[in-house]
Amino acid sequence: MSIMKKYRLLIGLMAAIITTAIFSCNKDFDRTLGTKDGTDTTKVRYGSRKVLYLVVDGARGQSVAAANIPNITALLPTSIYSWVALNEPEATQNASNWANMLTGVKKTKSLVNDDALTNNNLQNYPIIFKRIKESRPQTKIAAYTSSAVFKSLTTGADISDLVAGDDQVKAAVINQLNTDTASVVVGHFTDVDKAGMASGYDNSFPAYKAAIEKFDAGVGEIITALKKRKNYANEDWLVVIASSDGGAFTLPPNADDQTIFSKTANNAFVIYYSESYKKRILVKPFTGNRYLGKTVKLVGQTIRAEIAPEDANVYNIDDTTKMTIELKVKKNKEQFFWPSILGKRNEWSSGHPSVGWVIYLEDRYWYFEWRGTKDGDYKQCRGGDLIQGRWENLSVKLEQRGNQRFIRTYTNGKYNNEVEITNSGSLANSNALKLGYLNGQGHGEPDVYVTDIRFFKLSVPDGVIDQYACETAIDQSHPSYNYLVGYWPATDGNGDKMIDLSSQAHDFKLQGAYAWENFNDLICPPSASTLAVLVPQTADIPVQVINWLKIANKQTWALDGRVWLDQ
Repeated sequence: MSIMKKYRLLIGLMAAIITTAIFSCNKDFDRTLGTKDGTDTTKVRYGSRKVLYLVVDGARGQSVAAANIPNITALLPTSIYSWVALNEPEATQNASNWANMLTGVKKTKSLVNDDALTNNNLQNYPIIFKRIKESRPQTKIAAYTSSAVFKSLTTGADISDLVAGDDQVKAAVINQLNTDTASVVVGHFTDVDKAGMASGYDNSFPAYKAAIEKFDAGVGEIITALKKRKNYANEDWLVVIASSDGGAFTLPPNADDQTIFSKTANNAFVIYYSESYKKRILVKPFTGNRYLGKTVKLVGQTIRAEIAPEDANVYNIDDTTKMTIELKVKKNKEQFFWPSILGKRNEWSSGHPSVGWVIYLEDRYWYFEWRGTKDGDYKQCRGGDLIQGRWENLSVKLEQRGNQRFIRTYTNGKYNNEVEITNSGSLANSNALKLGYLNGQGHGEPDVYVTDIRFFKLSVPDGVIDQYACETAIDQSHPSYNYLVGYWPATDGNGDKMIDLSSQAHDFKLQGAYAWENFNDLICPPSASTLAVLVPQTADIPVQVINWLKIANKQTWALDGRVWLDQ
């Protein structure tokens, strides 16, 4: 055989091998798409996929978990569930909560703000039934409720019946499961919410607890009917049981963690049950560090503290000083109007007459304000909002960039604002450093706790401010520790001083009828939006449903929810 023929034969063999490999790979790829459908299960269960969706109003998750609920409990070994699920905090109306659970978007998109459904945006963010019908036109959908408003939100269902009450809803759902072929069945229950409104949303109220347990008995009857379906063995059901909201109840202090999880009206529960699921319980995530000690409430004009002028010169800010001041504040009212909480100046009065600086509260936020020797007017740099009853970390620093100097503010380590101080001149004066009320006129009085006060002669880097904002003490491991000229934990617990643990040893001397008070609180809890994504939300449910039905979630739908997996 000639060399050319051998070469042609070799090329042909290689082409055949490559072609076979390509088709083999494509075949495997197709098979992978067919079996790994993106659903949240690790077990294969063949059959027609269907959904039973039970919505219950006013069933606070923690109350349901603590009630006698044997029928719901029996579902949990093969469920993804959470007793600390959340509805949308801003959705205070029933209709808004129901829209979340039926559209998969929050009210900023659906614009369902009240029972009248006026000016809604359901045309662009429709009830999920429309999405199901678009992809699976033959899917039969049935919904039952005793609420005319809820019924108006079931647009697109083949059956949408308004019945007299929860007993009739239960009976209609059972009849549907016994006799019809609907693939999506929705039942909406209201008696738990009615009991909560009449008595209170907690198991300590017998009527409320009884309503939860009656709902559980109804769930048992419905699940029994589901599993008695003639073709049940050839069907693949997802059962969703979820509350649209909780209800108002005052938690005992030791149960209030000052986060979204202590807002009882937002405490829903969500259960996703399937015989193919593994058990997964989603619990309350980490909500912040504990901060405990004993400190003094700075209130009114008399309960305050100061460092005498002869010892306070180190806290002066002249036209070359670099500095960072940090302190933790817990305010005892929602709004304040101009009380000082820390300052060094002759007085704090209308017109801002004296040279120096002050940290004060205004409305719900805080300010760093100063008046220098050069410019003819005062300046101020705003900090962030402070939440009543919560410890917040305030930081302000003076930073130089080239020939310019800037005051910058931070709340809980996050940057707020900056204002140039280049032309202000020196803020130095011969006055005391004053904690709490600062003498003067034209401003309110404080009612706050102030602890963990730090004064650095350094522009502490932004990253360091952020990293250490939620720490409740400082030691030599802090990168800027050697620049401390004042460190007052202010949690001494006794005596007439707040001791300075820095090298300067300039203590705050307490004044007035002060008392040391115990505290045990969270410091820097994550925001509601940060925490909410860590547990199921009511707006997740439509996304879970369409995923179960093997319907692609299109980006153009802009759904807000997510799918929860069982692993």
